[in-house]
Amino acid sequence: MVTKVEEIRSYLIASIQNGKLAPGDRLPSIRQLANQFSCNKDTVQRVLMELRFDNYVYAKPRSGYYVFDSHEEEVEEGVSLPNSEIANIAYDDFRLCLNETLIGREDYLFNYYYRQEGLLDLSKAVAKLMEETGVYVPLDDIVITAGTQQALFILTQVTFPNRKSRVLIEEPTYPRMIELIKTQNLPYETISRGTHGIDFQRLEEIFQTQSIKFFYVIPRMHNPLGTSYNPVEMKRLIEMAEKYDVYIVEDDYMSDFASQSPLHYYDTHGRVIYLKSFSKAIFPALRLAAICLPQALKSTFMAYKKLMDYDTNLILQKALALYIENGLYGKNSQYLKYRYQKDLANSKSILADQPNLPPYSLHHDSVLFDCSKLDNFKILRQYGDTLENYFCQKSHQSLLQVKNDSCLKQFLGSL
Repeated sequence: MVTKVEEIRSYLIASIQNGKLAPGDRLPSIRQLANQFSCNKDTVQRVLMELRFDNYVYAKPRSGYYVFDSHEEEVEEGVSLPNSEIANIAYDDFRLCLNETLIGREDYLFNYYYRQEGLLDLSKAVAKLMEETGVYVPLDDIVITAGTQQALFILTQVTFPNRKSRVLIEEPTYPRMIELIKTQNLPYETISRGTHGIDFQRLEEIFQTQSIKFFYVIPRMHNPLGTSYNPVEMKRLIEMAEKYDVYIVEDDYMSDFASQSPLHYYDTHGRVIYLKSFSKAIFPALRLAAICLPQALKSTFMAYKKLMDYDTNLILQKALALYIENGLYGKNSQYLKYRYQKDLANSKSILADQPNLPPYSLHHDSVLFDCSKLDNFKILRQYGDTLENYFCQKSHQSLLQVKNDSCLKQFLGSL
């Protein structure tokens, strides 16, 4: 059975190829096409997006869509798809989606939206993305927030079902989580995480003796360590959290590039609060994130979020939905995954030729060295970054993060 999208697409392409719509001709409006094919405007908009990405048509602001002609001077610079190898591919593609959103002129994007959890189109698109990476949740459990920082802030503010008060974090960890805790003067505990993971005996002691509200953790592709919990460790962590009535906040910021299942995949107790960011796969300035909440916590979370912003930016939500639905998110993720794998391979190749290396771990964009037993650390630190911001106490001067091949070679040459 032919879908409406396929029907409209075939009709427009045929009209262009047989000359019914010549280069430079204006296409029928979105409203006209929706009426002609008895469908909604979103369906027509999706077809036009596809045709635009395939270079059949281009858009003029406040005017409509026109048949593409590569020789026509009127075509706006940057309309055609950039080469997939260009580093700013995400910026260009997302700009197209943003323009498409504004051209559509849906009234609800400029008013209050009936669904506080987020734009339904985006929630559905995100749910599909999550399923691809091993996160299976009901649509209503997904909430779109104005970035991970807003989600984390709300989690630190609301009362959890366990009625506990302290936050547990790994060290090292995400610097802005540390800032969030310290700025609010929240009660917290820390547990050390090294290249071999955490001490589960120590973790159980903390769960048992402290009033831990939630444990903030980066199980996959940890920043800055680059390491991941294995399935046995993930299952053990969840069972321990259930035993001692502790919630786990899983920050899965590299979900699109990890090879193993997330912590949430193993959760059968409703203990894991899953947090997904889009900044790594698109660009940092896109302040949108998705959080999957246990039902026991959702109403409290939503009540607090309503006090902050009610609706997360609807125009950005619609643009992101288009970006995902039209395959651009997947395309850019594959591009980045290839680049990360190439960078890792280069780092491994450089390190393979070096004897007597200090302990190290590989991340997607860097190598982390433990220089605690090296005498010339003051010289070596010029080739990398120290990680004071990743620790609550600014006394960890021995870790050095080296971020590119040139610096890595200079670092190794100075050992």
